[in-house]
Amino acid sequence: AERLAGHPAVRAVRYPGGGAMLAVELPDAESADAVCAALRLVHHATSLGGVETTAERRAARSGDAHVPAGLVRLSVGLEDPEDLWADLDQALRSVK
Repeated sequence: AERLAGHPAVRAVRYPGGGAMLAVELPDAESADAVCAALRLVHHATSLGGVETTAERRAARSGDAHVPAGLVRLSVGLEDPEDLWADLDQALRSVK
C-alpha cells in the first residue's frame, strides 16, 4: 500500500490495513483498463478469492456506476511481494 501510494500514476490508495484487500484509484477508466490489461503476474478477475493475486475494475460492471471509474481493487495472494511489486509497477508505468 505504501509503495502504491507513492507511485506517480496512482491518485489514491484505499487500504484499511491488516488485510490483503486494497484498492488503488487511477485518474480515469481508460487508465484503469490499461493497467489491468498490462498486468502479467496478477490476474484480472471478477472474483477476488483464491491464492493468486487478482485485480478488478468494479466500475466496469453494470450497477456499479457509483464506484470511481479509475478504481482497481486488488486481492493479494501468495506470490513473492517483490514479484507483485514489479508487475504492478510495470503496469502502472505503462499508463501514459
